[in-house]
Amino acid sequence: MTSHPKVIAMVHLPPPMHGAAQMNRIAIDALAKDFDLHVIEMRFARTLSEVNRFSLRKIGLAVCLLLRLIRALPRVKALYICFAPSGFAYYRDCLYVLLAKLFHVHSILHLHGRGLPEMRRSKWSELLQKTVFKGQTVILLGESLRTEIEGLDCKSAIISNCLDDSAFIGPATKQWVPHDPIRLLWLSNLFRAKGIETLLAACEILRAQGVACDLTIAGAEGDIGKAELATLLEKYHMHSATTYLGPVSDPERHDAFENSDLFIFPSHYPNEAQPLVVLEAMAANVPVITSNIATLPEFVRDGETGRLCPPKAPEQLANAIIKAIGAPETTTAIRDAAYQMCRQNFRQDRFAEKLRQRVHSIVENH
Repeated sequence: MTSHPKVIAMVHLPPPMHGAAQMNRIAIDALAKDFDLHVIEMRFARTLSEVNRFSLRKIGLAVCLLLRLIRALPRVKALYICFAPSGFAYYRDCLYVLLAKLFHVHSILHLHGRGLPEMRRSKWSELLQKTVFKGQTVILLGESLRTEIEGLDCKSAIISNCLDDSAFIGPATKQWVPHDPIRLLWLSNLFRAKGIETLLAACEILRAQGVACDLTIAGAEGDIGKAELATLLEKYHMHSATTYLGPVSDPERHDAFENSDLFIFPSHYPNEAQPLVVLEAMAANVPVITSNIATLPEFVRDGETGRLCPPKAPEQLANAIIKAIGAPETTTAIRDAAYQMCRQNFRQDRFAEKLRQRVHSIVENH
């Protein structure tokens, strides 16, 4: 019986739950079917508020993982790593890839965010990045992210994110008809850069124009806590028209989508790449209005599978909501096209097969 090639996977797994951790879990399950997979879990944050914060504890954990990697690298065919494109974690992951190079182990760097160009702005940082990426394989989530690796001597592959099969509830059977007041949903961890204040400002504009709206906010606390959220709701006069659910379970998530007319995600997060929650809304037959950043315009095609707005533009966001309300037949067509597109392009089996094929090709050629 032929043994499976040995592959190391260095990934973040939940908790805490965020898009990259969710995708890492799916990737691990896919790779474990074809490879002798040695997982080194990179759990540096215990809560969402710790995700982008530097600490001495994280340095200690990084060193421990470095020692584990040294012990695991002999006789390994490839290193699959969820590579951080910015911040302290970027330098940590650079070190891991450079270490793999010393052992002549090829690295597969899966990028779930943006930020590499900012990390190579000086002469020395550019040299470091070129050294790390030279000859390696980078997995990007979409064509629009190729600028991340511009000028780097590396191979690349496009493998989009995916959803669990259970996320697809089946195509809608009725025309989209908005409630009055219109029911808006914002579902994401509470980080400022995800655009919650842009949405609240848009809601204030809607109400000033006589468009009544009810807002549901779902998600765990991030750099915005309950107290600050309450302050924001007061500021934009939305405290009486908003329900905050906090972190939601899968059934609660399903109910939130089912009870909403529009899903709004006006993110301006600088590391945004391909947010899963937008795909989840499409799979749940909820029309989407989101920002025209990162890979979002690749699958949220304005007027076809969703509506796009510039980030930090509450007036344009309010206008997009009014446009959706005023054209229910068009919004129905957008909703249905989004579901079919999502079902075709973002299935879990499609992601798993592409990832396994890419890793097989690397293992066989190195």
